[in-house]
Amino acid sequence: MTVRLLGLNCSPRDNSNSGILLDVSFKRLHERYPGEAETEIIALRELHIEPCKACNICGKTKDGRFIPCVRAGEDDVQMVLDSMLAADGICVATPVYFGLPTDLFSRFIMRTRPLRHQDFSLANRVVGIMATAGRRSGGAETTIIASWLPFIRNGCLLVGNGDGTCQFGAYGWAGAPGHILSDEWGLEQGFQVAERVFTIAGVVQAGIRAIDFKSPMVFSYSAGVRP
Repeated sequence: MTVRLLGLNCSPRDNSNSGILLDVSFKRLHERYPGEAETEIIALRELHIEPCKACNICGKTKDGRFIPCVRAGEDDVQMVLDSMLAADGICVATPVYFGLPTDLFSRFIMRTRPLRHQDFSLANRVVGIMATAGRRSGGAETTIIASWLPFIRNGCLLVGNGDGTCQFGAYGWAGAPGHILSDEWGLEQGFQVAERVFTIAGVVQAGIRAIDFKSPMVFSYSAGVRP
């Protein structure tokens, strides 16, 4: 069984440490599991991403019909959404800005709202986060946890790095471009995150096929809101 992983490089910089961490992690995954992993990396900085219009016409009509985002066709977001839907697992790599993921990540992730409204189309995708900071205690942990939240709202399954430490994700430590290559522990954590996403995604997909699982999740406009 081939497991499909999508990597989202959320750095605004070319040749970024976050991008290198993601790339090296996927290369090691292919070396460890030859022929078992299919990977794709999308660099968000290379795409045209318009902000959410907050129009509240989002993915599903009140009578249950699925509709595309009103901005579909205006930018490149739909292509990324399609890749997310085709993937079994997703690895997000972002630098740390003020203890948070980049504005690029935030702008894009808000545009996944139509998939949430379309009966949680991303449900049960396995997601892991890699965060790179200029200091070892420079906010990687808060960035990872903040990055989880939109994926939880999409019904995704969050994992850490597993193996010997089972931390929240990968904590890269780097300054100048390419500096991440000298952070052996950060590189190891990055691979562990990719491997953990790969392993759990494979288990989930095997289970889905074994029992012909159909997600029961249906988005409701009225549940939990005040009348």
